Amino acid sequence: MFGIVRNAWLDELRARGRRARVFAPEESAERVGDASQGGHAEALAVQDALARLPEEQCEAVALVLIEGFSYKEAAHIMEVPIGTLTSRLARGREALQEMLDESGGARR
Repeated sequence: MFGIVRNAWLDELRARGRRARVFAPEESAERVGDASQGGHAEALAVQDALARLPEEQCEAVALVLIEGFSYKEAAHIMEVPIGTLTSRLARGREALQEMLDESGGARR
């Protein structure tokens, strides 16, 4: 059952990423000069960086940092030991930070 939910969730996450990339330029053009644009651009940078992570790291980061699951819950959903989840999460966080630092996106 968790496998079905996990796959459906991953499909939705991928679809959100594609929709964000397709609609981002138009939305950005409408917000020129708007004070909220900085937050919007930062969110797009995070989405883009998240989409470039390897699937295992993306899933770990999304489950724990975005969806708010505990390490134990996320490990159960991913059907991996907690140690594996922890290492994927650490690698994913590090890679995200590097990508965002390079692009001038979100900072800690």
